[in-house]
Amino acid sequence: MRRVKVTRKYQVTIPKDIAESVGIRVGDTVVVSVSGGRLVLEKINVIDELEGALEPAGRRVRGLAEELDKERRGSGRG
Repeated sequence: MRRVKVTRKYQVTIPKDIAESVGIRVGDTVVVSVSGGRLVLEKINVIDELEGALEPAGRRVRGLAEELDKERRGSGRG
């Protein structure tokens, strides 16, 4: 367990070794939440960020890659 200081703007610095151990890199996005009275930081995967991005336009995303592969195989192109 490590101690870090909270700045005037409520910012904290994640120690480099801890960030690297969970795969957080400069520019990554993390989710901040409270669970059981504890502050929790979780790394977001890029795919997780994009999930649902096309759905508001009425397009289904889940299973889309598999569906496209199936169509490609059926047409004799893949």
